[in-house]
Amino acid sequence: MRRERALKVVLVLVGLLFSAAVYPLMMMVKQDPALAMMMSLYATLGVFLLLAARNPSEHRSLIASRHGRALPTRHLWLCRYFLI
Repeated sequence: MRRERALKVVLVLVGLLFSAAVYPLMMMVKQDPALAMMMSLYATLGVFLLLAARNPSEHRSLIASRHGRALPTRHLWLCRYFLI
């Protein structure tokens, strides 16, 4: 029970953080289209994470896919940062 509650709290916090990307998205739409596209993906993911926070056991695939994609992406950007 405690573990599920902690997961719900984390899902809500991350969902709110990603959904907060909507405001900067409006500011940078005309400046950099590629960055605006990435921000729109994160904003959409934030909405779905907020929906998944209601019943995390039903939305395990969304949570697992987000976690599975984040780790390789971080390593890729980290390698790219140090090579450039």
